[in-house]
Amino acid sequence: MLSRSIVLDTEHLDHVVRHFSRHGAFFFDIESIPPYRGIPAHNTVSWISLATYGMAVTIPMGHIKGDRIIGERVEMYETKTGKIRKRKIPVWSTAPEQLRPSQVFEALEPLLFSDREKGAHSLPMDVGSVAKYYGGKIPPPPYHDTYTSSVLLDENRLNGLKPRIKQLYKIAYDTEDTGRRVEAHSFRKVARYSYADSALGWLLYKHNDPLIDKQGLRDLFDMEMELLEEVIDMAAYGDPVDKAVLEELERELTAALVEHEARIYRAVGREFNLNSPPQKAQVFWGPKEQGGLGLKPVKLTDGGVKKKRRGEKLTITDWSTDADSLKKYKGHPAVDAMLDYQRDDKLKGTYVDALLHPDEDDCLIINGRVHARFNPMGARTGRWSSSSPNLQNIPVRTPQGKKIRSAFRAEDDYLELIADYGQIELVMLAHFIGYGALFDGFWKGIDPHTITAALVFALPPDEVKANRPDLRSIAKGLNFAIVYGAGPDTVAEMAEITVNEARKHMKKHRAEFPEVYAYKAHVIDTARRQKYPHTTTLLGRVRRMPELRSRDDEKRSAAERQLFNSKIQGSAADLIKLAMIRWRRNHPAGAHMTRTVHDEVGVHTPKHLVEESKAALLDAMVGPGIQKLVKVPLTVDIHAVERWSDAK
Repeated sequence: MLSRSIVLDTEHLDHVVRHFSRHGAFFFDIESIPPYRGIPAHNTVSWISLATYGMAVTIPMGHIKGDRIIGERVEMYETKTGKIRKRKIPVWSTAPEQLRPSQVFEALEPLLFSDREKGAHSLPMDVGSVAKYYGGKIPPPPYHDTYTSSVLLDENRLNGLKPRIKQLYKIAYDTEDTGRRVEAHSFRKVARYSYADSALGWLLYKHNDPLIDKQGLRDLFDMEMELLEEVIDMAAYGDPVDKAVLEELERELTAALVEHEARIYRAVGREFNLNSPPQKAQVFWGPKEQGGLGLKPVKLTDGGVKKKRRGEKLTITDWSTDADSLKKYKGHPAVDAMLDYQRDDKLKGTYVDALLHPDEDDCLIINGRVHARFNPMGARTGRWSSSSPNLQNIPVRTPQGKKIRSAFRAEDDYLELIADYGQIELVMLAHFIGYGALFDGFWKGIDPHTITAALVFALPPDEVKANRPDLRSIAKGLNFAIVYGAGPDTVAEMAEITVNEARKHMKKHRAEFPEVYAYKAHVIDTARRQKYPHTTTLLGRVRRMPELRSRDDEKRSAAERQLFNSKIQGSAADLIKLAMIRWRRNHPAGAHMTRTVHDEVGVHTPKHLVEESKAALLDAMVGPGIQKLVKVPLTVDIHAVERWSDAK
């Protein structure tokens, strides 16, 4: 059966295309190899599989390994320490003769560029990867991304293709993780894997599509599919980066890490492995008589939580030494030095090493650009995530974060347009409540942190705005606590006040903004009384929270915080996604959106199109077509700069 599903000649390929042409939808999947395996604009597609009604096939294009190991050879290699070593490399039989990519993609063009619905799992990778074989031209919609439809139908489960197939059909395929490195496996093993991806993906497509309608999610799903056109284009265009800035930052962070390491050892009195959680736990939480610092641990690791649930005895190493755990002891010289070390080590690994020295392939800066991967469904709230690199977690108010953002710059004769919504989550909160001080403040043009400070501290808004930034800082912490369900400890840390002061201000906030707390209680109570506990966002995204009915007070409280945050944050995500779609529909040719980070977008535009691009962004984000959805005025700040860091 498998042999008939492997396409190796043009006659078979023509038969496949004729069959697929008789149907209005198909599913496809690609396998790629180095260099740049995970970057659609630059990877090499070595297999493509397709499935539709009555047929599934896989098409190899240059797989080297055959099906048998026929010998071995010796290869010399250099270790990380610079030593030369020998290793034995298996020699494989020759793979069958295969079609060239040019032959395959020429034959598939009538399918890929038709009005047939194109399904794939994590579709931007597959569509983006084939576009390069058509001169960068992107196969058009309609699309059905089964990852997106799976998340919309239930965001709380594992929604990768293999987990979903196992859940639905009890089929566990690719248990050897063949798809991670197809070039390392035999021809027939990869053929089986590639074939299964599309054959089973087609079944998932047929399962999900009617459920989208049944659950009333079609409009939201269609919006997400239209958004993918912009996601694919962003990944293909890339984001111009100044490599020299990152190389300079690498030198600075390397020197800083050496300094932090020395500070830690001086404060602790001995050396240990700074990247070993068990050793760090022994140092910080261990008793002084055993060489530890004797600090009281704050929270358990994930493994510690599981041990506690099983009733097992906990040890020192079951307690976390992450930044949140250590922050309680800020001011202790060893803690301060470790926090500095962990911050800079994470920055170096995420934004320097990952770009300049990745584990696989070459430097991720290709022809002066980074092609980050954006996932519009990256968080359960519907908020974006990104990877290679993770642009969402660049520190905002630190010199290191500013240096990282300064590496993202406009090319010659271009500028960066950085546009971000003003206090979008508080806008969403005011919109949903529909009355009260926060709502009125937006209509009066008063910043929400200013109106909060004015009411909590009984001062005129103008006095707060002009002379009391310290009070705005406290108000910002209070507003953060409302949206994210944070406690007095977090408010105190954000505002640099005592916990008792934070509690007092939070009590006054509750008295001055009763409608906020009444609305929050209403959202949680309404969600809990549903057939399945859930809430919905501005555009109808569902956030399911079964733990709202938990008998465990800790779980139930956490679920309440997450639910309310999901409604507000998810609605803000809805708005930025809609704005990106509106930009795509009506932007000047030559200007390209390059990134989105939370409530902000970046656009790379020729200088002569700056004003036209600004106008298109302004209309996309706050024009009448989007403002009609929100009951308070939307605002956006747009900056034309040479480097991302210049905007903030």
